[in-house]
Amino acid sequence: MMTVNLSPNIESRYRVLAIELGLKEDELLQEAIISYLEDLEDVRDAEYRLDNPESYLTLDEWEKSFDLED
Repeated sequence: MMTVNLSPNIESRYRVLAIELGLKEDELLQEAIISYLEDLEDVRDAEYRLDNPESYLTLDEWEKSFDLED
């Protein structure tokens, strides 16, 4: 378990949003953290690809990796 200290403004916004969305506060926090982590992972992956052109895939290679060839 973690403890997170939030400013009163953020805590108020967080509680109001949880009520508006019909979520428990811990559910909203988990969803927010998961979404943020996924965004950070996407940025990390994009930066890696920009720094490592050999990691690029052609459209054909990408389609093959997902079995999307016609």
